[in-house]
Amino acid sequence: MATKSKSTDVFKGLISWLCLILVFCAVTVAVTGLASAVFDPQLAQGAVDLLNYAEKSQEIPPRFLVSLLCVLALFITCLLFIFLFRKDRKQFEASIARSLSRMWVEIKLALLALTLVLSLLLEASASQPPFGKFLFPAIVLILYFLCLDIGHNRRFFSHNIIHSLLKAVNSYSLMTSFEQRSIRRLFSCLIVIAAVGAASLIGAAILNNTPLNGIWPFRNFIFLGICVFAAVGVIGTIIWYTLSLKRDLRDWNILMAQIAEMYGGNLNAVNHIPPTSNLYDCAMQLNMIRTGIQKAVEEGVKADRTKVELITNVSHDIKTPLTSIISYVELLKKEEGLPPHVMDYIFTISQKAERLGIIVQDVFEVSKAATGNISLNLEVLDIGKLLHQTMAEMEETLANAPLEWRVEIPSYPLLVHTDGQRMYRVFQNLLRNCAQYSLEGSRAYVTVFPENETVKVSIRNVSRTEIAIGGEDLTARFVRGDQNRTTEGSGLGLSIAKSFTEACGGAFSLETDKDLFIVTVQFPLIAKEPGPPAPGFSEADPSSAPSSEEESAPLPSSEEKPCEKILL
Repeated sequence: MATKSKSTDVFKGLISWLCLILVFCAVTVAVTGLASAVFDPQLAQGAVDLLNYAEKSQEIPPRFLVSLLCVLALFITCLLFIFLFRKDRKQFEASIARSLSRMWVEIKLALLALTLVLSLLLEASASQPPFGKFLFPAIVLILYFLCLDIGHNRRFFSHNIIHSLLKAVNSYSLMTSFEQRSIRRLFSCLIVIAAVGAASLIGAAILNNTPLNGIWPFRNFIFLGICVFAAVGVIGTIIWYTLSLKRDLRDWNILMAQIAEMYGGNLNAVNHIPPTSNLYDCAMQLNMIRTGIQKAVEEGVKADRTKVELITNVSHDIKTPLTSIISYVELLKKEEGLPPHVMDYIFTISQKAERLGIIVQDVFEVSKAATGNISLNLEVLDIGKLLHQTMAEMEETLANAPLEWRVEIPSYPLLVHTDGQRMYRVFQNLLRNCAQYSLEGSRAYVTVFPENETVKVSIRNVSRTEIAIGGEDLTARFVRGDQNRTTEGSGLGLSIAKSFTEACGGAFSLETDKDLFIVTVQFPLIAKEPGPPAPGFSEADPSSAPSSEEESAPLPSSEEKPCEKILL
């Protein structure tokens, strides 16, 4: 529809523009005729005779009347088109001006001079008056196009041949060596083809104008040789240019393959472009860029490793005096006869020392995970049982949280290959994070379910405040969802959980949607003993949680069976 509308507007603009040109020419011819009738006695006498004839006969000749009416109707129609399609005509005139702006001023002046010469020749060949019926409309059209061009193109005289040649020379000097070589090769081919063609034509002309005496038996052979020379020269030049272009495309593909490998992370990719190639400079620059990127990456890795090692060493150095502080605080707690306010001070010091110990331990562990110095004890274990035991040991923390816990753990084993101690710490951090930052009175869902040869542990809760940080940012070190930092926490819990999960061979993902917080831990499933799922557990919809109050049960203790399903 848009193309149709555009073509329709162009057609309207063309019609209005042609009507405008026709009106200009008609008015010019009419004015020229009136001026000639005034200043030419012969035309004036003819007009007087026509008026006398009309007065004597008391009627206008029908032929003259019909011609006059047709001229008036055509003139009024042109005026209507000019008025109705004036907006389309302006757009059409703008397109004409854009076309004129691409022409050199020398060509424009040559066209103007050619128009004047043709109009004068037509005037000279015309035998009937009035004089100027071709010349004056041509002058009007020339003035119209000049006004149109100058009105839209402010740099009328600057776009000339000399300026274009200077601009081409300057742009050629600014080109890269590859562009210069390609253009020189193209011009060389064109020059060779033109030279071969010119030489062949000159040879054929000389052969044609040479007398036949003495060379007639060899004339056909000479002409055939000229044709063969022209064909071999032209075809050979084209083949040479094609092969050169093919070599450039081959080298270009080599560079693109190197760029693709570098983009994929292989910084050792090197191209071997020969020095004779037009792309040799680009290839060497790409190799230098590769070396620079590799050096920058190595320096960045080294700086990051140094920073992590510094944090690890500082954390290790802090742990020794902090352990002594905690030990002496415990001894002070056992002292008898201390005033109550002193006991309060000791209790506060004990709390803060324990919190500081947790932070130092978190920093120490996340630093080890970042440097790859973490030690793992991989074994086959039931991830549902591990999560059940973790929740049992955190019974007091979970029970004191103002949440309604909905837990679904299958009663049959879901075996994975991982480190039990590290994954215990992962689940502990996730459950503590859920208990600490969830909205009071809301529900928290803990679900374990198999899916596509894997087992997933999903923990969902509603945050106390809206989460303005993405999931990837929340798993970074020292980043907390509580921007005001009004709650306790080091900002390392999720980072440790992700680092430990990935170190143990699992996958860790975190999703946020406004105040909804979803953490998923996934491991490859080694073996799953066949058996029906527990009541209320649906493999088709593992995230569904029961809503019936009859299914609620108290938090399991450590003496309960670790694989049974619990609903809170």
